[in-house]
Amino acid sequence: MFVSYLILTLLHVQTAVLARPGGESIGCDDYLGSDKVVDKCGVCGGDNTGCQVVSGVFKHALTSLGYHRVVEIPQGATKINITEMHKSNNYLALRSRSGRSIINGNWAIDRPGKYEGGGTMFTYKRPNEISSTAGESFLAEGPTNEILDVYMIHQQPNPGVHYEYVIMGNNAISPQVPPHRRPV
Repeated sequence: MFVSYLILTLLHVQTAVLARPGGESIGCDDYLGSDKVVDKCGVCGGDNTGCQVVSGVFKHALTSLGYHRVVEIPQGATKINITEMHKSNNYLALRSRSGRSIINGNWAIDRPGKYEGGGTMFTYKRPNEISSTAGESFLAEGPTNEILDVYMIHQQPNPGVHYEYVIMGNNAISPQVPPHRRPV
C-alpha cells in the first residue's frame, strides 16, 4: 500500500515538473509563463481602471427593534466587506431578494462560519472575547450572481456599519474567463 502511494506521488511530482519547465507559473489566461493576474473586477490582465469601489457607513439612528436594511449588494459585486464599527448587541443579517435568509434570518442567530449565498461564499465573523471591541462582519470574494440585502437586527444604538464592495464601472471590459472554465 505504501509503495503504491509512493509511486503515485513520484509520478505526480514528475508530471508537475514536466508541465512547468523551469518552475514557470501559469497566469489567469492559462498560458505557461504568463504573469497575468485577475484584477479587482475579475478581469484577467486588467489594471483595475474599470473597477469602482463602493463604500460608506450606515450611521442611521434607529428607534424600533428588528431588521433594518443597511445596504444593497448588487449582482457582480466582488471584495465584499460589511463590518460593524464597534461591538454591540446588534447583529448583521444577509438575505437574497427572493427572501431566502443566508445569515441570521428569521430571528435566529447563526454561528460564525462560512455560508454560501448569492453565488459566493461569505465568512461570518463575530468576535466573542470579552476584551474585544471589534464588531461582527461578513466577507466574501464574490462575484455575486444576484442582488443581496444586508440588514441590521437592531437592539441597541447603532455603532455604525462600514460597507465596501467592488463593481465593474461603465468603462470596464467583461471579466475574462479561460474557455475551459466558462460555465456551460
